[in-house]
Amino acid sequence: MRLAVVSTLAMAIFAAIGCAGTFSNPSGKQNALEESQRRYTELVRWGQIERASAFVDPELQDEYLDHATAIQGIRFTDFESGPPRFGDGNNSASVTVVYHAFSLSTLVEKRIRENQEWYRETGPTNQWRVRPNLRQILSDVTGSQ
Repeated sequence: MRLAVVSTLAMAIFAAIGCAGTFSNPSGKQNALEESQRRYTELVRWGQIERASAFVDPELQDEYLDHATAIQGIRFTDFESGPPRFGDGNNSASVTVVYHAFSLSTLVEKRIRENQEWYRETGPTNQWRVRPNLRQILSDVTGSQ
């Protein structure tokens, strides 16, 4: 009898703990965004623009990939990401990223701030997509327009 009461009590406690985590982020959107944002930013940091393009808004992918050659002349040495700021029912978010980068032609490291705009796709994939501005990052690093 005593074992049954202790077991029931333990199960109730574990269930309450599990529910508390679910209510704070019911669909795991924040965790999914943080993972997508981290993976995308790491790929950019290592110059793997073609792989990073998988996270880019499909309407912007061609323009994004047009910058792949130019980005090869830049080295990112580090980055820092701020916390996501959610909007639109947690289906969109902004993340501020500060890259440390230099152009191979100048070898002067600069801090480049990017405000990454993310949205969650509707439909079966339910994937987070970013609307990046590589042109601005290139301009900030190289000093050209």
